Amino acid sequence: MQVLCLGDVVIADGHLPRDSRLRLGSLSPGPEARILLNWEIPVGETTNPVPRVRGPRLVASPDAPRSLEGLAPGFATLATNHILDAGAAGVAGTMQALERAGFATVGAGRTREEAAKPLFWETPEGRLAVVNWVFGETHPDWMALPGPNCWPGVEEARGTVRALKHETDWVLAVVHWSDEYFAYPRPEDRTIARELAQMGVDLVVGHHPHVVRGMEITGSCPVFYSIGNFYFDAIPGTHARWGGCAAPRNREGLGVEISFRRGLRPEWAVRSFWQAGGQTTGDPSRRAVLRMEQVSHPLRQLPRAGYGEWYAARRARFDRWDYRWQFGLWNSRKTGRLMRLLQRCQRGGIPE
Repeated sequence: MQVLCLGDVVIADGHLPRDSRLRLGSLSPGPEARILLNWEIPVGETTNPVPRVRGPRLVASPDAPRSLEGLAPGFATLATNHILDAGAAGVAGTMQALERAGFATVGAGRTREEAAKPLFWETPEGRLAVVNWVFGETHPDWMALPGPNCWPGVEEARGTVRALKHETDWVLAVVHWSDEYFAYPRPEDRTIARELAQMGVDLVVGHHPHVVRGMEITGSCPVFYSIGNFYFDAIPGTHARWGGCAAPRNREGLGVEISFRRGLRPEWAVRSFWQAGGQTTGDPSRRAVLRMEQVSHPLRQLPRAGYGEWYAARRARFDRWDYRWQFGLWNSRKTGRLMRLLQRCQRGGIPE
């Protein structure tokens, strides 16, 4: 059995032909293969009038999930900081629309029990549980009902994982966490990852930063701190592409292909995707994989005690200077055109 984990997906309008924007090459979902993606924003006719603690409310067309039908059957994670942007009706409507498109959902619900319920998938090779949490630092509607499955803390999560280990062969944790755009995980993200590994989680996949981050193996558990965006549409009513999604780093998408065989630990491989021209395709330049390898070096070379100091210095430089070059200029209509021209003139390598 195989699961291909993809990054954040925002399909805002849903009016283009089905599957015209999402191309995965030779992978064919079927009885023993599934795609798992993060469905970032809910569908709905109106926006939740209650302001979020931080950031805008974003809503997709009710028809948007139909674009996924060519990739079904699959799984969609919903524990995001935006799941209540269309209100309580948007939670139920999003779950129903995705299920009609052939995607089972996990990570949100109309009741606490439904939101916290893991997703199970069983084949002759074994039984997989997928658990999906959103963390407080992403500024979700915390513990709201209906709403997302919020991180319950280490002790309760440990109980959940241990119970799942008794009834399944593997546990995959999909986490919506950390901060946006910076290429390196926070020291506290690495602490949580270590806790998840010690609980018995077999593999961790992260969303929310909208860029590809590094990975490391903690104990025997591979941890992908962020796999970036898979497809991020222009959102009507917001400036340009919300979140700097025209910037090259936001267009790199990492795919994590996981193979499960009974009695063995999961095996994994990584693939690169690239968004351009209104669609996402496989990337022969391997930008996402090269990015992952590049930003993994500090995780592997620095001792955990020294990583915090290194992170603080690197983060300060990013906040002061690097963000403007890597993302800010792309959001400006005038300089954005110039940046795209410069990118087309580049030959080889990945800009730092």
